[in-house]
Amino acid sequence: MRVLLTGASGFIGGHLCRRLVARGDGVVALVRDRRRAAGLPAEVERLEGDLSLFDRREIVLPPADVVIHLAGVVSADREADYETVNARAVKSLVACLGRQSWRPRRLLLASSLAAAGPSTPGVRKTEADPCAPIDAYGRAKRNAELFAGEAPFPTTCFRPSVVLGPRDPATLTFYRMAARGWGFRVAGPAQAFSYVDVDDLVDAILLMADDAGPEHRTFFVSAREDADSRQLWAELGSALGRRVRVIAVPRAALYGASLASTALSRVFRYKNQLDRKQYDQLTAPAFLCSSEALERAYGWRPRLGLGESVRKALEGYRSDGWL
Repeated sequence: MRVLLTGASGFIGGHLCRRLVARGDGVVALVRDRRRAAGLPAEVERLEGDLSLFDRREIVLPPADVVIHLAGVVSADREADYETVNARAVKSLVACLGRQSWRPRRLLLASSLAAAGPSTPGVRKTEADPCAPIDAYGRAKRNAELFAGEAPFPTTCFRPSVVLGPRDPATLTFYRMAARGWGFRVAGPAQAFSYVDVDDLVDAILLMADDAGPEHRTFFVSAREDADSRQLWAELGSALGRRVRVIAVPRAALYGASLASTALSRVFRYKNQLDRKQYDQLTAPAFLCSSEALERAYGWRPRLGLGESVRKALEGYRSDGWL
């Protein structure tokens, strides 16, 4: 199988790219940053450019059996950037593929549980539930799903829950906090959330990529057990072999911190990890989803629980010198 892959140098993309090469698939990776792409396997072909490449009507893309679109933005300087990068770029990609002399057997789009929105505590969302995203990131991901659904070829939108694993710069922050002996959560009932190990997610993506059916499909991807914010800090402390003191932060204080962080990031030009999107997601009652539809469709089974995934990620961070 030949795969055209965006986001190959990212967290999920890096793991997926190595697995595709290991099983003998050909990979053409859209490369925006040569330095970050230096760690890709030597067998990967490079297509230089960013997502604006798909806006060029004259561009000829290398033929592929499957296109997997992982590229996107998780933290943006402006709310409008979520729509531009995470939604409009998907619309451009679909249109660009439609102008080619070839058609992919399937387009896979990395969406998010945020596209469906938060859930009621104790109740896992399914694909049949209406979507109700609460932030700009989630709304953009949902719009991207709608654009993908208009494609003249089969598509699969997959919605990962919280993804855990080595080489993830987002969750690395929590490991560094725990290593210093402290953590935080929003005051009140512990937020419940679904999660999935990155290797289990890659297993699912490979199965979705092998689907030769004609349908447009959407799947949640999560482990069979859920977790909550208290459990996460406990597992981090256990993996690190130290006690982690968890501070319950009032919502008003967290909101003020998000405003301050956003203002300072604009002045000092750093990547804001506590914007309004993060505040909205952290204060939601729960983000739970069921992957039963994915299991029925392909026989996929998640293998790693929370503790195993946390420990594996820690080993990876240490091996890479990140922690």
